[in-house]
Amino acid sequence: MAEKATKQFNSFPEKVWDVLSRIDVQDHIDTIEATSKRPAVNYLSWSMAWTLAKRKFPASTYAHRPDLRHPDGTVEVEVDVIISDDGVNQQFTNARLGVMDFFFNPIPNPTARQVNDARQRALVKALAFAGLGLNLWTDGMLPVGRYEDPISEAQCEEIESLIEATNTDRENFLKWVDVSQVSAIPIERFASAVGLLRAKQQRQAMDKAEKDLRGGK
Repeated sequence: MAEKATKQFNSFPEKVWDVLSRIDVQDHIDTIEATSKRPAVNYLSWSMAWTLAKRKFPASTYAHRPDLRHPDGTVEVEVDVIISDDGVNQQFTNARLGVMDFFFNPIPNPTARQVNDARQRALVKALAFAGLGLNLWTDGMLPVGRYEDPISEAQCEEIESLIEATNTDRENFLKWVDVSQVSAIPIERFASAVGLLRAKQQRQAMDKAEKDLRGGK
């Protein structure tokens, strides 16, 4: 059995982004239940985020900077993360975060526990800047690193079916999606491509219904 070819990268930062941004964190998400004043919040725990990062880049380290205390008593925390697979190749990322309550309001004179919680959230945010779980900040289900991947076979069949059903000019459609064939449509364009074809299908159905109605008079 032939071995799978190793993906080549032009730089270590490119490798970090490609690897971390393609990790699906959906199975590791925790939820803070909604209240009358706040919607439900999905989040990736700092321990799981760090575990996922270390699995791919075992020489990674992080360190917290001194807290920034404002005149009103509120506090911001900051963390530096060095992502590395061997201690030599390194990618730096950093994040700042205010110490907030569950309603996302700043906490004046926070306790040590509240500051520590914010530090760990800042760590998750820093890793997101490097690609890990960034889709959680965009309300997307799909890891951001997979947006340019080609659509699945089932999605391809759905589009092919709609093209045929709507008698759409294939060449013009592919030119609009900016690909040479349906199977090459990137995942991030799937929704707009299907939406376009379904809208056309709906217009055709409405036109037919109106035509039938006029013919029946």
